Amino acid sequence: MRKSKLFLHIFFLVFVLVLGSSSAFFSSITIGATAAPENITLTWSADPKTTQTITWRTAAATVGGQVQYAEAKSGHVFPEHAVTITAGVEALHTNIGEMAIHSSILTGLKPNTRYVYRVGGTEGWSQPRYFTTAPAIAQDFTFLVFGDSQSINYNVWETTLHQAYQANHQAAFFANVGDLVDVGQDYSQWNSWFSAGQGVVDTIPVMPVTGNHEFYTAQRRQFTLPVLFTSQIKLPQNGPENLMGQVYSFDYGDVHFVMLNSQEMEQRAFVPDMLERQKAWLENDLQSTRKKWKLGFIHRPLYNNKPGDGEISISKAFGPIFDKYHVDVVFTGHDHAYARTYPLCGGMVTASPAQGTIYVATGRSGTKTYRNLLAKDWHEFFYDPQDEPNYLVVAVSQTALQVKAVKQSGGLIDSWTIYK
Repeated sequence: MRKSKLFLHIFFLVFVLVLGSSSAFFSSITIGATAAPENITLTWSADPKTTQTITWRTAAATVGGQVQYAEAKSGHVFPEHAVTITAGVEALHTNIGEMAIHSSILTGLKPNTRYVYRVGGTEGWSQPRYFTTAPAIAQDFTFLVFGDSQSINYNVWETTLHQAYQANHQAAFFANVGDLVDVGQDYSQWNSWFSAGQGVVDTIPVMPVTGNHEFYTAQRRQFTLPVLFTSQIKLPQNGPENLMGQVYSFDYGDVHFVMLNSQEMEQRAFVPDMLERQKAWLENDLQSTRKKWKLGFIHRPLYNNKPGDGEISISKAFGPIFDKYHVDVVFTGHDHAYARTYPLCGGMVTASPAQGTIYVATGRSGTKTYRNLLAKDWHEFFYDPQDEPNYLVVAVSQTALQVKAVKQSGGLIDSWTIYK
């Protein structure tokens, strides 16, 4: 009897140790939030020059979340003169328990200034972190773009993100083109995603779009609104009605960024006219901007990288508007390929980027790959990242926009430039 019990204890210990090596599983067994601030994340929900949005989670019973911040000076002691503001808090119900989401928008900041901050309150404070506001006058800058980070093990996403940021420490922020996680309503996966991102997502803002997996539940082919995405990732509320927090635009330097939602099928029961709403909004948004560069971000590609015709309704909805207002580049995800088209207008190849839009499939930053990717007639460059994940580095100047596709390990896949 004793031998049987000993065997069961040893078996359970080995089972936990083996499965615990997977970050996704480990997050699911360590479940709940505590009083300590976790998943600290920067975004912009207002002007990047003078504001900073900071969001984090704690246990549901935690109240009085605060942010302390000050201009960063030399030394390692947190400034005594730091400003303290109270954060808003909302209750969040998840599949692994109740929690509180705290968020605050710091306002009245100085442009092009480095700040130190910490979050917490009476229960204790996080370690100090830093962020830098955007310059008041347009300057050269760099940002990063990541394809789908959905994973079986988010250690791969962690390595991709941190390698990219280490190699491009000057990056002002990063974008993710959707499918951040594999099951959008499984908070254990969000735990893994945020945990993997610490050191980056709490230092530079993340400005993502939703992918189809943000709408997924544990039940196959059953969808819901992307509650866990919109609760934790606080984005500009300037999109169309019923799509705010999923569709938005913002400016950084001399670039206008437009972030769209391509999940027509997953949203059908909730916003049946989502494409029509976005078309009207996009027309007005692009018509209003005077920025030199216009960049679009959407999860499902208008020009696909798999067999078949792809997303015809998405192409019909947005393609003519991109053409009309000459969006320079549209970054997409979903297919997990890295590819770029010739400059296209009305679906036809044009003589130069001055006459058409380049559509870029951004690859993958997580574990998932596809075996049925293939080059199409519209591709000027095509690469299937089976060997390792990748990311993009986008450098913007007054006269040029350069894009580099880079492997996780640092190898160059592709490099190209648009001049104005």
